[in-house]
Amino acid sequence: MKKDSKSQLLYSAFCEFAKNGFGGATTRDIAKRAGINISSILYYFGGKKGIYAAALENIVEAVKKETDELALEYEQVMSNKDCSEAKKMLKKYTKVFLFLLCGEKLSRDMKMVFLSEYSKPTEDFGILYDGLILPFYKKMANLLELASNNKISIKDAYLYMFPFFAQMFVFSSRKDTICKFMEWKTYEEPEKQKLLDYMYSQIDFLIDSRK
Repeated sequence: MKKDSKSQLLYSAFCEFAKNGFGGATTRDIAKRAGINISSILYYFGGKKGIYAAALENIVEAVKKETDELALEYEQVMSNKDCSEAKKMLKKYTKVFLFLLCGEKLSRDMKMVFLSEYSKPTEDFGILYDGLILPFYKKMANLLELASNNKISIKDAYLYMFPFFAQMFVFSSRKDTICKFMEWKTYEEPEKQKLLDYMYSQIDFLIDSRK
């Protein structure tokens, strides 16, 4: 099905922002790639900053779509105050986000824009932070605190989650390097499962060491 002009421009913007970053991408190149008059960017998005903000909002919505059911399950687990269920839920979130970053459900360009904004924030970082990153940290930290039966304080739980979250970006952005060192021929389900098992071991260690 043919994309409408607004969707086509947004798709083109992802390509350009992924390739050149916010600073290097131009509205002229975005419009040219889309085959649409440059004035349409001003009409639909108000300019380069507007279409970049729309791209970040699109990422937030795409991830929310993939995690809606998890969010409902999270609320139930937190309501029940069950330590073992919290640990399982923590691992579920880890799997979903790791596979989103290292899998195919999010486009390569979408992941590149996300990683670029995360590592070199622009004025619009708040879109990702408030809509996606902060809620993720809060849920993961709350689950870790509950899974440890409150032996890990919420402040410590947040501290543990920063490097934990960062690993997922490394696994996504340094795929070639990881494959080289690990002598992996592919980066498919068996390899991603090994990465996941490694992250699970960290969760087990954090929780079990507090018993």
